[in-house]
Amino acid sequence: MSGIREFLFIYDIAAVMLMLLISYLSRRLGEALKIPRYYRILYLTAFAIFVAFTIETIFATGPWGIEVPLTIRCSAGVVAFLATLRYWGWLLSEFLKP
Repeated sequence: MSGIREFLFIYDIAAVMLMLLISYLSRRLGEALKIPRYYRILYLTAFAIFVAFTIETIFATGPWGIEVPLTIRCSAGVVAFLATLRYWGWLLSEFLKP
């Protein structure tokens, strides 16, 4: 378990960069299709992952060291998935058409 925690910051950086990239693309798509600005949720989820990393770094051995950051990461992932699905769900339905 400690080996995973040592390199978890790499996954955090990758998740934040992916959320920022998807938010940029979603903003452009939303402007073209006149969709409400749900892409801002992706900025909040990227910030939530940064907060989870910070909490884990500061409180590494305390009671907040494992459970709270993992909960924040999982919640941010679910919310980011739902926001992304709001913008890009049409692509999935086109892909699944017979």
